[in-house]
Amino acid sequence: MVGVDLSGTRLANDLFFVMHDNATGRMRLHARLTGLGLAAAVLGELMLAGRITVGSAAGQIRLVVLDAAPPQDALTRTALGHIVAEPSHRFRTWLQFLARTAITDVADRMTAEGLLRPPGRRPSRRRTPVDVNIAGWPVGRVNLAIQRREPLNVQDGVLLGLLVATGGNQLVLWEQNPAYLSGTVAALPAPLQELIAQTEAAVGDAVITRR
Repeated sequence: MVGVDLSGTRLANDLFFVMHDNATGRMRLHARLTGLGLAAAVLGELMLAGRITVGSAAGQIRLVVLDAAPPQDALTRTALGHIVAEPSHRFRTWLQFLARTAITDVADRMTAEGLLRPPGRRPSRRRTPVDVNIAGWPVGRVNLAIQRREPLNVQDGVLLGLLVATGGNQLVLWEQNPAYLSGTVAALPAPLQELIAQTEAAVGDAVITRR
């Protein structure tokens, strides 16, 4: 898949902002669902950069490395390194593996980039945005596009798809427009559609095991 210009934003950072309250830093969803969404976003960053894609082997959906050169970003570099080292795992296995630490990993990157405040000595240990306007922009621009019936770029299309896959759309979108949501996902390249489908399936498994 050809890499795209991310215009200075990162998919997982945007999803982290959307999945957390701007003022309190509280997660809007259960931690397991948030972790799966952020893990998918990290894989999405690698897909958008043309580093990995989706393939199948022995009837299983797997990740295929297209470019193994280490990215400059430490988070995606580590994720890609794991995939290069153990290419036989199923797609779902990578989601579950990365989800275990995805919340902390993405928060650490955002803190290092000056987007989040360090937790300090606050009892909650939550990290809050340095700039609430920057934090609110990802969900704001998606909501405006839905309201105006405007098409999203590829990265924001994946952001919206992952919100739907985790159930976050019910909490942060101003209006639920099934035709717009399904049309946006259907317009994405096939590997990114599979990313969203695998995330939705992993979220479904996580919800069942909590019952």
